[in-house]
Amino acid sequence: MLNCRDVGSNATEFLSGALPMRVNLMVVWHLLRCGNCRLAVIQVLTMLRALRRRPAKPPTEEQIQAWLKALDHSHDHDHPDHTHH
Repeated sequence: MLNCRDVGSNATEFLSGALPMRVNLMVVWHLLRCGNCRLAVIQVLTMLRALRRRPAKPPTEEQIQAWLKALDHSHDHDHPDHTHH
């Protein structure tokens, strides 16, 4: 028997058909009984459908620099005594 956490961690694999048949059936059984998980899976499905419809655009140079800067700052917080050369 799967619990809600199990269903949540297998949601994308369930929707893509990547789960073994036995696990897939357990997810379906859980979704029939649990409205919260059913709603969560519907939300994941909605998001995946929206992402498929949206054409991917490569990031701009400004976005890349902003991401690199954010990553650089997040590492500074992880290691306060770290200095850049």
